[in-house]
Amino acid sequence: MHGRKAYELVKELASGEKGHPKIFNTELFERVIEECNEHHNALQSLIRIMQDEGLEVQTARNADRYGALIHHLSLIRNKRCLMAYVYNRAEIIRDLAWKVGLLHELPSGIQEKFSDSEEQYFIDHSKSLKLYMSQLSLDVNVIAMAKVLGLSGYSTSKRSLHQGKSS
Repeated sequence: MHGRKAYELVKELASGEKGHPKIFNTELFERVIEECNEHHNALQSLIRIMQDEGLEVQTARNADRYGALIHHLSLIRNKRCLMAYVYNRAEIIRDLAWKVGLLHELPSGIQEKFSDSEEQYFIDHSKSLKLYMSQLSLDVNVIAMAKVLGLSGYSTSKRSLHQGKSS
């Protein structure tokens, strides 16, 4: 109860190949959220008990305070694990927008691994990138495809992008 499910979620994320998403584990993700709610409710209950007994929550040294502390720390740990899971999956999605191009849709093999909100994030992120690139008159997909195809002599370093622009 004290962070095991959240640990499993992060462990599952870490066990995958870097840059390649695993199927979004909705069941485990929701279980961690339920655990967060349980810790929150237990924390609130213990704080109420202490207040009803007239104890100062910050200075009391009883079992209820230590129990509240354990629930508080477990709640924080679970939230950090959830955030790490979501952040790392979002990072994979952002990288995919560069790798597969700005298609506004994921290939079906990849799409089934994402939740609905992740699919929407990919679409929104791709649209933003496309808008940004159109404002710069820059087609980044050309650079990405050159890297994928392994074309030699095609440099994307800052120096090569800025050569010929000196005064």
